[in-house]
Amino acid sequence: MRACGDDSVATKRNLVEILRFRHFSRHVVFDAEGDKYRNKRIEDYITVSVVIDMECGNTKN
Repeated sequence: MRACGDDSVATKRNLVEILRFRHFSRHVVFDAEGDKYRNKRIEDYITVSVVIDMECGNTKN
C-alpha cells in the first residue's frame, strides 16, 4: 500500500479560485483576545470562495 502521490515525482498543487461572492446574512462573530473569545460583533455578510485543488504531476501511470 502506497501513499497517494508517492511516485518520487515532484508534484505541484494549485488552488484556483473559480467564484467569489458575498452571501448577505446577519450573524454573530466572536473575535479572539489572547486565549479567549470575548469580543462579540454582528456582521451582515459572509464572503464565500469556491476553489478547486489542481494537482499537476506525472499522469502517465
